[in-house]
Amino acid sequence: MMVLAWQYEMMGRPLRLIDIDEKAKLAEFMGMDRVLSLRIGANAEALRADPALAYSYWDQLAVEMTNHDTGIDLGANMDGVLLEWAKKSDLSQVLQEVGVTMDVYVPVTADPLAVAGGIQALESAEKIFPESRRVLVLNKAAGNFDSYAATPEFAKIANMRSRGLYVVVMEECLSEAWTDFERLKLPPWAVVSMSAKTVAEKTGLGILAARRAVGDYAAWLKKLQQVLGPLVRYQG
Repeated sequence: MMVLAWQYEMMGRPLRLIDIDEKAKLAEFMGMDRVLSLRIGANAEALRADPALAYSYWDQLAVEMTNHDTGIDLGANMDGVLLEWAKKSDLSQVLQEVGVTMDVYVPVTADPLAVAGGIQALESAEKIFPESRRVLVLNKAAGNFDSYAATPEFAKIANMRSRGLYVVVMEECLSEAWTDFERLKLPPWAVVSMSAKTVAEKTGLGILAARRAVGDYAAWLKKLQQVLGPLVRYQG
């Protein structure tokens, strides 16, 4: 989400960023002044039992989406209840009436539960938002997907691709300071603008390791931007 937001901002189309779960992770990285946090007012377990608890909170999403170029971070395990809200609220029709297009990005790691959950989210999004552009992001942070090639799950993905699904690969970042950048809540543009000396001071790495860390992170980020770039919508 941060990389997409960065690309839109460089195009002169800054996104209205929103996160909806109680963890507010996007706001932690981007800053509370740049992210609207719609804290849901109920924990995830309560929402699964009664999704309507959050509907009044999420109605504001429709307002934001019709007024701004918007990027929404659903957080973990929130896609099901949010999609149910969208279905009940006929959000697809509302957005079509005002000319808003939607991209649905679903990242998954090489984990059976993650892959199955991602497929379910994409199938639901296809039904609820048939006009949307759907993107499956294969995040290789937890390993590659070679062992999935002949599975029923990837057969489903192949079928969805025939119906317009985009599939992109997010390579693993091999930077020696990756976990430090996460711990320090540094967005991508902050990392690539840091000097090796600053990285060394913040992470405790030696100066040479810090130089490698920044270089490897920058190379990973450039590759990810190249992958996502063709999917970014330009004005007009």
